[in-house]
Amino acid sequence: MLYSTKTYQTQKKLTNWVRTGSNPEVPGTVLEGLKQYRRLFRNNINNTMEQAFPISFEVLNKEQWKQLIDDFFAHHDAKTPHVWKLPFEFYQFVNKQKYSSKFNMPFLNDLLHFEWLEIEIFTMQDILPEPYKKTGDLLNDRIECNNEFQLTQLKYPVHLFAAKESLKHSGDYYLLSYRMPETYEVKFIDFPVLHVLFFEKICNDRMSANEIIKEISDQNPSVDKKQLKQNIEEFIETMFSEKVFLGYSETYQN
Repeated sequence: MLYSTKTYQTQKKLTNWVRTGSNPEVPGTVLEGLKQYRRLFRNNINNTMEQAFPISFEVLNKEQWKQLIDDFFAHHDAKTPHVWKLPFEFYQFVNKQKYSSKFNMPFLNDLLHFEWLEIEIFTMQDILPEPYKKTGDLLNDRIECNNEFQLTQLKYPVHLFAAKESLKHSGDYYLLSYRMPETYEVKFIDFPVLHVLFFEKICNDRMSANEIIKEISDQNPSVDKKQLKQNIEEFIETMFSEKVFLGYSETYQN
């Protein structure tokens, strides 16, 4: 059954009032009741964002935080029906509307992104690894990776420093966010560029450590091969201890 034009217009007025607090003349309603209705909805949005972005909430002053919540509530048409996913849309909204420039906080987008990552990784779909064994040849065997991760590039190292302090250290930072097997705890590791290369070749290209050493050495004849070997061995051992690497790939014989 289709709504009448009158009913549709009344619903639009109610929606506009709840989201913006303007033009409260909604037929058949009492203003005090409307205020309570709007307050409840706005509080839900505000509480969701406070829980999702506790660091950003602390860094922003009350007026700035209020502006973000009110503007998001009034002007963003949510795509997701799930409240727990709204923080991602909030992060996108703040980024798109350039509040980092308006508030003179260049680190704001990276900070919101970093805080969202913890939710995203914690709630991501399970991705089971291929069968693997616990022992193997570190240099020659292919390694099975923990697939529940995301590698993110940041300009401001908000994962290493307090938000405002990160302004003094802008550059290219690579953050590995991943979920611990069994406990589902989300952990973060800062990667130098060389370790990003190691990680991607091991986990994405399925290369062994010796294959990586050979490729890098062939492309860069001046590289210290002994130092490179020591570097990748230490990297792999650390990734095993941190549960980023899980074991060595099984080899099946027909």
